[in-house]
Amino acid sequence: MLSEERENLRIFVGKNANYYIAKWEELGEGNKISWNWSAFFFGLIWFAYRKMYPHTFAMLIFSIILYIVQVKFNTSEWVVALTNLSISIVIGMFGNYLYYDYSKSKLKDIKKQTQDERKLYVELARNGGTSIATAFGIFVLYLITLSIIEYGLNGG
Repeated sequence: MLSEERENLRIFVGKNANYYIAKWEELGEGNKISWNWSAFFFGLIWFAYRKMYPHTFAMLIFSIILYIVQVKFNTSEWVVALTNLSISIVIGMFGNYLYYDYSKSKLKDIKKQTQDERKLYVELARNGGTSIATAFGIFVLYLITLSIIEYGLNGG
């Protein structure tokens, strides 16, 4: 990773940038596995907190569909628990890579749109960083959606 790219990514990531930069430098060529405990434990909420909106909404839709299937087919609690654990493990294993890929993509897009270096830093910080409000909002949306689905599937 070039020093300019590292510095731009540091600005984009904001909080815990040193952690992510170190993890991304460990990844190396072709390696996509690097453990992230926050991604493992919080999955969907971690995506939202890190402002990874495409990942957040894909995970939200996937989780809702999975929930509907599990309820419709009266899936065993053990199968649900193992499925959720497996998903958490995959997100924990690939979370750092997904965040790196997302950050590089956003950096590239922002650089295309911004010629002034000072504006670049402002845009990187504004588009990156974290959002507790978004994470909380997605969590509440998820709970409300599951409640509505549960109510609808059980005949109100």
